[in-house]
Amino acid sequence: MTSKRVYKNGGFTLVEVLAAVLLLSIGLLAVLTAENAAQNMQERAVYLSIGRNAAQSAIERLRSNQSYTLTSSAVSGLPAGNRITMSTSSVAGPQSSTGITYARVTVTWPEGSGTHKIFYETYISPK
Repeated sequence: MTSKRVYKNGGFTLVEVLAAVLLLSIGLLAVLTAENAAQNMQERAVYLSIGRNAAQSAIERLRSNQSYTLTSSAVSGLPAGNRITMSTSSVAGPQSSTGITYARVTVTWPEGSGTHKIFYETYISPK
């Protein structure tokens, strides 16, 4: 009688292990890239919020006191090199007799290879 040996392949081959490691590496790289992009978007959202709040605050102060001028040309919380400017002018035309003032606040900061700007514009009538 001849005996047959039965071999069971219960393990993985080296090629299968290498393919699994490659797929896992690609997946981890995708997760890390997504995390970096999410961090950048969160940082940008924070800067937008700070810039909008600074511009809105300047407009509200101007509305409450029409002789208000900016006390600083920079906004804390934004990257170095940021700037806030405000300009006002009287409205010309038929409305000029009512004393309406046009106000514009601009907040800028460096972002990547360029500059990000926020503009707030409004008309203010005397009290």
